[in-house]
Amino acid sequence: MATEHLTISLNEVLFFFTRAGFGVNAPIGISEDFAYSNMWIAENGFDPSSCSIEALNNLDSQASDFAIELEKSDTQIHFFNPNNVYLSSLIASVSVVDWINIGSRDVELIVKNVDSPLLVIAAMGANQCSGWQAIWLDESNYEYLVNFTEPGVWEMISSNTQPIESSKGGSMIIRPLVETKKYPANAVLKKFVTIEEKEKILQTGVKVGEHWQGIYDYFSRCLVKSTAESRASGAGAGMVDTD
Repeated sequence: MATEHLTISLNEVLFFFTRAGFGVNAPIGISEDFAYSNMWIAENGFDPSSCSIEALNNLDSQASDFAIELEKSDTQIHFFNPNNVYLSSLIASVSVVDWINIGSRDVELIVKNVDSPLLVIAAMGANQCSGWQAIWLDESNYEYLVNFTEPGVWEMISSNTQPIESSKGGSMIIRPLVETKKYPANAVLKKFVTIEEKEKILQTGVKVGEHWQGIYDYFSRCLVKSTAESRASGAGAGMVDTD
């Protein structure tokens, strides 16, 4: 499938990414949450295929999995994977949002060794988790801070110019928003207003690049192969609208 200059709609993001998650054996609910996170990613001007292919590849290669355990102290809660692999960001995302919705604002959440931190950020954004922040140091020793300052408005501060979607293998601290009045001189600061980017996307569509083929390949695992038997049992579309 050619990917050069390919543009898809937000509805197609929901359709394809739900099934791509299912293609790596994610439960349907987690797959749907993954797709909504990718819609938020697209609405903020990112290529969702670039942001998500690593998480899907990790699950497919068993470099990550869905196993998640919790340890709790008076001041912190730790989510971690017990199997000595990455904690998949697909399960980390839904766990973080659930914790924010029911947890105490007096306790920090530590999410250890999550493979694609941006997907956790996307889940927080998609679920309107304003008044929260996330900070992590990834395996390239780059530091990121994301502040959800108000509904639909967020900012990213990083120690480098590496795209946030390239950040891998971070242990994230998630806590109520703490005002940071002064940033290091070399910090890169970018502010996002989701509705402004979404309006552009509704006009231009979602542009996806070289990683789209990988997303499509995972999506394709959900397709029923056409055989004489499957057609005889009613699978597939008819030849005319009245079939």
